[in-house]
Amino acid sequence: MGSEQRSALHRIFSNTGFLVSSRIINALCSFAYVAWAAHTLGLKTFGVLLLITTFVMLVSDMTHLQSWQTLLHYGAASYEARDRRRFMPILGYCMRSDMLSGLAGLVGGLIVIAVAGTHFLGWSDAVKRDASWMMLTVAFMNTGWSTGLIRLSNRFGLAALFDFVSTCVRTIGYLIGYLLHASLEFFLFVWFLHQAALFVVTSLGGFILLRRHMGRDIGFFSCLFCAADIVGIWGFTIRVSVNQILDAVFRQGGTLIIGAVLGARDVAIYRVTKQICDGLAKPAQMMIPSLYPEFVRFRDSQNWQALRHVTRRLALVIIGFSILAVFVALFGGKAILHLMLHDSFAHERLIILLMVCSALLEVCIIPLETLLTVMGRLAIILKYRLAVMVLYFVVLAGLMSVIGVTGAALASVACSVMIFALCLFLAARWISPRWAERYGVV
Repeated sequence: MGSEQRSALHRIFSNTGFLVSSRIINALCSFAYVAWAAHTLGLKTFGVLLLITTFVMLVSDMTHLQSWQTLLHYGAASYEARDRRRFMPILGYCMRSDMLSGLAGLVGGLIVIAVAGTHFLGWSDAVKRDASWMMLTVAFMNTGWSTGLIRLSNRFGLAALFDFVSTCVRTIGYLIGYLLHASLEFFLFVWFLHQAALFVVTSLGGFILLRRHMGRDIGFFSCLFCAADIVGIWGFTIRVSVNQILDAVFRQGGTLIIGAVLGARDVAIYRVTKQICDGLAKPAQMMIPSLYPEFVRFRDSQNWQALRHVTRRLALVIIGFSILAVFVALFGGKAILHLMLHDSFAHERLIILLMVCSALLEVCIIPLETLLTVMGRLAIILKYRLAVMVLYFVVLAGLMSVIGVTGAALASVACSVMIFALCLFLAARWISPRWAERYGVV
């Protein structure tokens, strides 16, 4: 193995280690705070809490421009060279993107609640009122520019620390609510505070890293008004953002439809089951943020052999972890679910297995999408993903009407399989030696 391949794998696994350690702590905390909230509110009201927070996250994801990818894609070279003249306009563009998308999300979310809250989502006036003031959260959920600086600086340990801080805010707040037998509004306010804490510490961390790397006299606020004269930067941002929007519709939109059709209790079952399964797959998912800068380096150096080697090694790690996650879900998932919800329901083990399979397929999809994004093949992914999304909601409606939550889990697996197969086919020319030789990517 070449030194470049070893150093890339070392950086990937080292950065992943920071994120995994944080996520393990966060997962342990989530088992506690979800159980506290479910026990205090009851399963139905807890389902309302999940519906509102899911809607907030969906609005944020659908309006959030993925500016951190733009910062890495166009600003990596100038950041490493400490070239303020080239880098600061790109940073200013990313900051403006975060602000404008947050404002658009706030306004758009309020309009959707007013127009479709009752008839489409099936919300009462009280739920619509709570959802409306919670839309304030969307205004500061976009931390793309600071997240990009953390990743450019290779300081993934800070990202883990910031996640831990926000998790502590949520855990302590939910514990207080549990001890005081608090209302739904209290738990919503705690969720609001934990997002605000994440925004503050992430933005402050990004600012400090920027000053340390570029110097004190950087014109931080003046860069907001600097135009980034780079051909294609807006188109790239839109393409990567649309891809994330489609992913958000898949992840969050299904939850809202389940709540509208089956009710708050079933959405609580579906959402918590999905959270458990995502938690089992999370250590493998944490590898993804460290992949993008490494793939960019391989692309810029045209080192396709090293890229194929690193990709195959990562695939082996993901496969091994997937086997372990399925084993844990099979023998321990049901006990974890009972501990968190204090309730039982039909076909528990089957639903858990289906959801963990869906989560693991998403883990396999993300590195392929990252590679395709770096190689400029994102446009074709968007076309096929949009078609799969439409098919997903058709299948979801059909299966959910017949077998309820089990049908929703089965539809999630079917959608993940189709997207994975597509991404694997498109990425074959870079990860398969035989296909690489055919396309001249050697």
